[in-house]
Parts: sequence; structure tokens; C-alpha cells
Amino acid sequence: MDVATLLIAHYVLSLGSVREASRALERPVASVSAALSRLQSHIATPLTTTVGNRILTTLEGRRLGRDLSRAADLILEIASLSKTEEPSVERHAARISVSLLALSRFIVMARTGSIRSAAIEIGIGQPQLTRQLKSLEKDLGLTLLVRTAAGAAPTPEGKQLLTLSEDLETIWLRISDRAGDRFRRASMMTNLGSVTPLGRESRIARILALLAAEWPRRQPRNPLFISSTNAEELLSGLNSRLYDIVLLDTVEVPAGVDHRVVSRSGLALVGPADLLVEPHDLRRLLLGTPIALPSLKSGLRQKFVTLIEDILKPEERARLSFIEIDSIPVIANLVIEHGHLALLPQWAISGLDDKMAAIPLPQTYDMQLSLAWKRGASSENVAGLVQRILADGGLMDA
Repeated sequence: MDVATLLIAHYVLSLGSVREASRALERPVASVSAALSRLQSHIATPLTTTVGNRILTTLEGRRLGRDLSRAADLILEIASLSKTEEPSVERHAARISVSLLALSRFIVMARTGSIRSAAIEIGIGQPQLTRQLKSLEKDLGLTLLVRTAAGAAPTPEGKQLLTLSEDLETIWLRISDRAGDRFRRASMMTNLGSVTPLGRESRIARILALLAAEWPRRQPRNPLFISSTNAEELLSGLNSRLYDIVLLDTVEVPAGVDHRVVSRSGLALVGPADLLVEPHDLRRLLLGTPIALPSLKSGLRQKFVTLIEDILKPEERARLSFIEIDSIPVIANLVIEHGHLALLPQWAISGLDDKMAAIPLPQTYDMQLSLAWKRGASSENVAGLVQRILADGGLMDA
């Protein structure tokens, strides 16, 4: 890791934009983006997330941002010691190719007062350490050490660099220790991704609760981490090995991924009782009533697409009036309080208000919940254990 990378990452976080950081430091956008990626990879955690064209700082990014801000201040002070023709210290600092390792070895050298003793303490050859120190002096444009018969002593600039480097090393060790903890936890942890539960009573919520309760008994040294998102992101995470196994509500699974259906549930079209009168005219209902739907990233929306393709002509489908929102509670309120139609699992509509009604759909539209995993011994073992836990808990369909 080098000091320019830390400085660039700080500018991205503080300005909230790769392009703004690029302009401020007069560095190519690609270089700024690569520096941020390099740091995120090293510390094993994302510092930013992208929403549309905007970059937002993650919670961990905000927490580490304080250390990065202090590190940036120290790096700018180091840059101000350098002899340079650059008009801006920030621009100069973003170009300093000084590694934190080189600064760490300079600290050892300055403390011991001897290149030979420092080389022994570090565990490298004396010629190699001498070359590294000369390279550091060249990169900074400074004379850092005065060689004497008794050893080597820091110059006035060297003493200033020593103080700044020690403070910077303390900050970097704090950041690196956190990264080490994350690496150790990640190497032991099993990551399970799931589509977001539709409610406390849903089969998904019951499955995740059972796994969370039972896993520590069967795998006490291998903790389980459960996170929820949509099916599209789960499959992407499975492909990138972010997840070991995922719980999906989609029918189609890409090549190279094995899966097992865990459960099936019927669906129903839900809406105001005065609209859902027999005989049911689904075509009239769909065309004449606003509809509340989750996004196309969800299995429930995919089932709705199948339904309207079976019932409506292409030109009729273009006339549908709907609002898209990935929140089942909000969708339920739109149905109950604002007269919308919605497609919901049948378990979610028990005890409907008297003003509400439901039209159960044929079994061909049933939702299925599947476990999916990448082919390979490790993932297959995880999948097998999950299936045994669900079977023992009565949550695995035959």
C-alpha cells in the first residue's frame, strides 16, 4: 500500500465522487477509481456504494473515514517536506510513489541509528535496505540520513519525516488490524443470501430463523451470516463467491448453479371487495385498476409478468397502470387503503379485512422457493447441511 492511494481514497470519500476527486487532484479518473478499489480490496470491505450516478459512503466507510482523513493530513505534511515544482501540495501528494512499507523501514532505521542493525531487525540484507532508503530519498527529493562512522542519523527533514511516519504507521496499523479481523472472520464464515422475507409469518422468515437457531449447534466453529436482497443480486453474489448458498424465489437458475426446491406457495390477486366480484374478469380488473408491484428483480414480479402475458395482449399490457415498490408492507397498505390490486402469496392474505377480497390463481402460477449453490465440494457440503436442518425442522417440502 502506498501513501497516494490513502490520500486519493480520502478525497473520494470526502467529496463523494471519483470525478470530483480526479479534478481536485488532477489525476485520471481511472487512476482514482483504481486507487479506491485497491484500498477496498486490501482492507476487505467496501467503502462506497453506487446509487445511480452517485457514490455514497458505506457505514464502514464513514467509520474508517476519520482515520483516512487524519492519514491524508499526515501525507500532505510529508508532501510539503518534498522538493517539488508542483504548484499544489495535494497534486504532488497524489503522485508520491512511497509505500507504507518503505516508511516503516525508515522508522526502524531512524530508531536504531544503524542500517546494519535495522536490516537485522527487519530480516533483510543490508544492501537491500540501503537501496530502499535511497529510493525513498529520491521519491521525496530529500536527504533523510547522514552517514557517519558510528552509523546513520536523521537529518532535520528526516526527523520531521520520522514523526509524521510514526503517526501514519499507527493509523495504518489500526486500519490493517480491522482488515485482519475481517479476513479471519470471513475465512471461517458461511454466507447465506436470501430474498427478503415478506413478513414474520412467511416461509422464508421461518426458514431463516430456523437456520440461525440451529446452525451454531451443528457448526459451532463456522458461524453463519445471513443477509437479504433481491434475486438478481443474489445470483450475482453467488457467481462472485460473495455467497456460499442462496435462497431464491425465481424459477430459472443459470448454468453452473445447482438448486433444490424447498417449498411452493399459491398466489392470489388481492384487491377491494367491491371490485373482485364473481364471476371474476381478470382482464377487466387488470386494465381498470391501479396495481402495486415489486420490481422486476423479484420472483413475485416475474410471476405477475407471466400472468399478464397469459391474459393480456401486448397493446393491453402497455396500458397497465402500476406503481413499483420493493416493500410488501407498503404494497399491502396500497391495497387496503388506496384501492390497488396486488399479487401476494396466499399465506399473506389470511384474515383479510371485510373490504378486501382475493382471487386464488391456478397452481401453474405458484411461487417456488429454492436453495441454489455453485457446483463444488465446499458449496455442496453447505447445501447438504442446510437441507438437513430444514428437513429436520419440517420446512423442506418432499
